[in-house]
Amino acid sequence: MKKPELLAPAGSFEKAKIAFMYGADAVYCGTPKLSLRSRSEVGDDDLVKTVEYAHKLGKKVYVAINIYAWDETYEEIKAQAKILNDIKVDGIIISDGGVLDTVRESAPDVELHISTQANTVSWHSCNFWHKNGAKRVILGRELNKVQLKEIMRNKPEDLTIEMFVHGALCFGYSGRCFLSEFLAGRNGNLGDCAQSCRWAYNIYVEETNNSRRSYAS
Repeated sequence: MKKPELLAPAGSFEKAKIAFMYGADAVYCGTPKLSLRSRSEVGDDDLVKTVEYAHKLGKKVYVAINIYAWDETYEEIKAQAKILNDIKVDGIIISDGGVLDTVRESAPDVELHISTQANTVSWHSCNFWHKNGAKRVILGRELNKVQLKEIMRNKPEDLTIEMFVHGALCFGYSGRCFLSEFLAGRNGNLGDCAQSCRWAYNIYVEETNNSRRSYAS
C-alpha cells in the first residue's frame, strides 16, 4: 500500500516547523490577501524561510491563492504567482477557474492543486481539472467512502487526490458561504470568515396559533 502524504496547515513559519517536527510530510500556507486565510501571519519573507527549511528536510510547501477573485485582484495574483514560482513552492492551491489560467501562465514551474472550495465531488470534475492543468484535486468534504472509491477508480492515473481527515465541515457547501458576510460584514469567500456557523444560536419555530417554541442550540 502506498503511504499517503500527511499535510498540515501552517499559519506561520514557527507552526510549519512544529508540523514537520511532529511528522507532517508537507504544509500548506495562505497568503494574507489572496487566500481564505486572510488573517494569516505568513508574508513573503516567511514563505521563503518556510520553503527553504522544508526543502532541506525533504518536505514540501503548498501555498493557497484560493479566493474567488474579482477582476481588480488579478494583477496582484499575477505578481504573487511569480513570487511563488521564484521561491519554488511545491504547489499552488486554487479554487477559481480564472485564477487557474492566470497562475498557470505566471507560475509555469509550479504544480496546480484544486482547492476543496471548488466543490469537486465527482471523477468527471476531476477529469475537467486535470485537462486544465491540475496535478492534484482536494476533494469536497461532503463525500462518503463509497463516492471516494468511485472517484479513485475512475480518475486520471497521474492525478493525485487529497482529502480532509480532520477539521470543521463548513455550513456552506465546501465552504462557499455568505452567512459571515450577511451577519458580520466579513466575506468568507475572500478569506475573512467570522465563523458564523459556529456561533451559539437559539432556533425559533413559528406555529399557527401565533405562539413560538424555542430550541436552544
